[in-house]
Amino acid sequence: MQKNTKILLGIITLLVLFNLTIIGTILFKKNITASYKEQDKKEIVIPTKHLGRFFRKELNLSFKQHRKFQNIRHQYHQDSDEIIKKMDSIRTQIIVELGKEKSDTIILNNLSKDLGNLHTELKNLSIRYYLNMKEVCNEKQKVKLFKIFKSMVNTEGNISMPKEKNYKNN
Repeated sequence: MQKNTKILLGIITLLVLFNLTIIGTILFKKNITASYKEQDKKEIVIPTKHLGRFFRKELNLSFKQHRKFQNIRHQYHQDSDEIIKKMDSIRTQIIVELGKEKSDTIILNNLSKDLGNLHTELKNLSIRYYLNMKEVCNEKQKVKLFKIFKSMVNTEGNISMPKEKNYKNN
C-alpha cells in the first residue's frame, strides 16, 4: 500500500510539474508575441506633416528616388482629392434624400452604389500609390516601406493616411 501511494505521489508530482511547465511556456510565448506586436506598433510613427521628408529619411531615399516619390504623392493627392469630393457630394445627396418627407429608396440605393464604387476606386488608387512607390525602392527599402504602410492600417483594417496638403514643399 505504501509503495502504491509513493508511486501515485510521484506521478501526481510529475503531472503538476508538467502542467506548470506548459503554463509557463504558454505565458512566456504570449509575452514574447505581445512584445513583438508592441515593438511593431511603436517602431514607426507616421507624421501628420512633411510626409515626403519622412519617407526620404526612413527609407534613405536618393535625390532621384525622392523626386519620384514626390511626383507619385502629388498625383495620388490630386486623384484622391477628386474622388473624395465626389464622395462628399454623394453623402450630401443621401442626407438630403433622407431628410425628405418621403425618401426614395431607389435613389438612396443608387447613391449608395455610387458611393461604394467611389470607395473602391479610392482603395484601388491607394493600392496603385503603394505599388508605384514600391517600384522606386530597392529590396531593403521595400521592406521598410511595407512596415510604414502596415503601420498606417488601423485596427479596423482601414488605411489612415496623414492629412497632408503641403506635399509640394516636401
